[in-house]
Amino acid sequence: MKKNLILGVVLLPVLAYSQVGINTATPQKRLHVNGSLQITNELNVGGDARTAGSAGTAGQVLKSNGPGAAPTWENLAGVPNATGTVIVVNGQFIVAQEIVVQLTADYTVPAASNATFLIGNLTNEIIDNESRYFGNASANSFTIPADGVYQVTINAQLSTDSGTVPVVGIWNDTTNNWVARVNDYFTAPTGSLQTYTLLTSIPMVASSTYSFRIAPSGAATTIKYLSSGSTGSGPVTQMSLKRLR
Repeated sequence: MKKNLILGVVLLPVLAYSQVGINTATPQKRLHVNGSLQITNELNVGGDARTAGSAGTAGQVLKSNGPGAAPTWENLAGVPNATGTVIVVNGQFIVAQEIVVQLTADYTVPAASNATFLIGNLTNEIIDNESRYFGNASANSFTIPADGVYQVTINAQLSTDSGTVPVVGIWNDTTNNWVARVNDYFTAPTGSLQTYTLLTSIPMVASSTYSFRIAPSGAATTIKYLSSGSTGSGPVTQMSLKRLR
């Protein structure tokens, strides 16, 4: 009898006014709760008079579908699970592909004109979060997972003949052409050191294979591993790639 009375007290306002408020005398919706809500079991959304709503699955989030429509449980798009920078592409969170590699020993290429050489010894992989980079003592290559715009950063210390114009950059192995490069006159005395720096952003495609290369411009050229001095030394040549969008 007591249970029926309580049920009647709850249902009477709903039947009479079609809206019920808890801690409010002016409910704005069929059920208006002015205060906190504690749910100790599942939260079911959607459904109808004959079908129970969905409780979703572990890890899903509740997504609004706008006025007049039931919300739905959805997977969080592109949940990051790798090391790197999170970006948004086509409405999804992804971890941007990043490759950062350093020389582990000096690398010398022979004198040549109109020729490019794969840079070897780029084997200290600081980051390769898509596992798409390969490097050994004589070569390197990498691919990208999706077409997009990628930031290229290259810092290379060279030693060659004064007056030559060596080129360092990224080569498209599939189409056989430079896609990013820095070239400058080597103005230091022959055998001395000069740093070449490239910072740019370029479109790249998943259908191609790329590599870090050097064109020595007619004189043997050495890419230096360490910058050394009386107070110490440290890695100086580093090449990196990072997806922006």
